[in-house]
Amino acid sequence: MQVEFSKIAKKTLSENIEFLKKVWTNREITIFLGDVKNITDELESGNYLQFQKSTRKTRSVLIGKNHVRMFFRKENEDKIIILLFFDMRQDPQKINELLK
Repeated sequence: MQVEFSKIAKKTLSENIEFLKKVWTNREITIFLGDVKNITDELESGNYLQFQKSTRKTRSVLIGKNHVRMFFRKENEDKIIILLFFDMRQDPQKINELLK
């Protein structure tokens, strides 16, 4: 299965990494990026349903010491889109704004 990152996912991943560089060690950031890679690999393998359902069409998983939630959606039988990386310490109402 093909996994693609949306523009907002690329932007929010980059923003999260920049923030983490200020408060985490390089080792912790490497672990965080490893989490992203592992989840992406799982999705490429077709393991989509094992993740928590967020809405009717999206699923998510906590990564990075459970501080960041990675949202994704299955577009069709061959493609999954990573939608967003959301720092859980933010206002949860912001999720809806970012996913629009």
